Amino acid sequence: MTEPLTGIVRVTRTLKATPQDVFDAWTSADRLQQWLCPGPGTVAEAECDPVVGGRYRIVKLFPDGVDEVTGEYLVVEPPRRLVFTWRAGSTGGHPTQVTVTLRAGGDTTEMTITHERLPSRGFRDRATPIWTEMAGKLETHLAAGR
Repeated sequence: MTEPLTGIVRVTRTLKATPQDVFDAWTSADRLQQWLCPGPGTVAEAECDPVVGGRYRIVKLFPDGVDEVTGEYLVVEPPRRLVFTWRAGSTGGHPTQVTVTLRAGGDTTEMTITHERLPSRGFRDRATPIWTEMAGKLETHLAAGR
């Protein structure tokens, strides 16, 4: 019996960047290739059309294989909120949902990533450190752009 798609992961990070710069890093295929992959992997391909109903595709290469993530943008509110589906082999092909919320705070932005409708407790337990790592890679990417 499979668990219902109800698990939630939430990661918050304060970034030294404007909300617009953070939003742009989430919605530019070239920029996604620089940071949206955990561990020793790399993003081989990234395509995105960040409009409501637009699609994205990210192909990640790892030493032990390939992971393709696809989805559709549900909410696009620059520079404060982005909501999209997330479907990958690791989710068993089930569409999950990611919400990125950005809040300005002086010269920083508080970013909260919420990943919901996760397929299992095991996926949730693995997703927390992965999103934490990718938030760190985004922070490094943003710092390098200064």
